[in-house]
Amino acid sequence: MAEAAVLPDAPAADPGTRGRLVVTDRAVVQIARAAAGSVSGSVRADRSRVTLGAAVDSALDTVRQRTYPTAECTRAGNRVRVSVQVAARWPVPAPDLAARVRSGVVEELSRLAGVVVDACDVTVAEYVHARPERGRVR
Repeated sequence: MAEAAVLPDAPAADPGTRGRLVVTDRAVVQIARAAAGSVSGSVRADRSRVTLGAAVDSALDTVRQRTYPTAECTRAGNRVRVSVQVAARWPVPAPDLAARVRSGVVEELSRLAGVVVDACDVTVAEYVHARPERGRVR
């Protein structure tokens, strides 16, 4: 029977020397959108526009990402400036929602993308009326 070769313990490479992670601008935007959409009071909503027909509008929304929340970023190395637009559920106060969205976006970008957020501008662009939940008739 052949014996397994035992290799001497190789020193573990320092994580900083093993390679690098490149986070694209698109990834930064997607993380910002997801973070903004997960904040309580923020809702996913179609942006106001002239309708061309349900099928055409749906296809255009998919291509243009014309639903809230939206995000854009400007980047210089490891530093970013983010602009986010959200739709709010009525009657959530806009300043409170904007502060929570800003905090959530900055935290998630720092945690997931490892970037420094120099500025995060949040605009509550639209309000959506929440439909009251109907009780079940028994």
